[in-house]
Amino acid sequence: MAQAEEFYLPDDFYYERDDHLWAKIEDGKVRVGLDQFGQKAAGNVAYVKLMPVGKAVAKRRAFGSLEAGKYIGPLKAPVAGKIVEVNDAVLANPKLVNSDPYGEAWFVVIEPSNLEGDLADLAHGPDIQTWLEDEVAEYKARGLLKE
Repeated sequence: MAQAEEFYLPDDFYYERDDHLWAKIEDGKVRVGLDQFGQKAAGNVAYVKLMPVGKAVAKRRAFGSLEAGKYIGPLKAPVAGKIVEVNDAVLANPKLVNSDPYGEAWFVVIEPSNLEGDLADLAHGPDIQTWLEDEVAEYKARGLLKE
C-alpha cells in the first residue's frame, strides 16, 4: 500500500492522476470511487449526483458530479464504457465518501469498452508511491494541505 503522511492508496487499484479517482477491476468491470487524497482535498462531501445505469460514458468525461466544502465539479470516468451499477448508498449518504473512500463510497461500476487502452495511462503498481508523495508535496507548497 502506498502511503505519504496520513494518506494511503491501495496497490491493487488504478488511479486517475488529475482527478484522484480510483478504478478497481472486478470480473472485467471497473468500480470507480474517489481516493483518500481527493476526498481530503475536497473537504466534507455534501452532495453526489450520478448518471443512471445504462448510460454510456467516455474516458475523462463526467459520469456525475460532487459538491463538497472545497470543491464543486464533475466526476470524470477513468475508463470508457457503459454504467452497469450505481451506488444508491452514496447518493443517500454522500458523507460515506469521507468516511469510507475505498469501501462503501464507490460511485459507479462501468463495463469498459477499451479496458487495456484506458488503464495504460492510470497510475498503478510502483508508480503510485512516487505520484502520491509528489501530490502531497505540491498541495502543501500551494497551501492546500495543512502541515
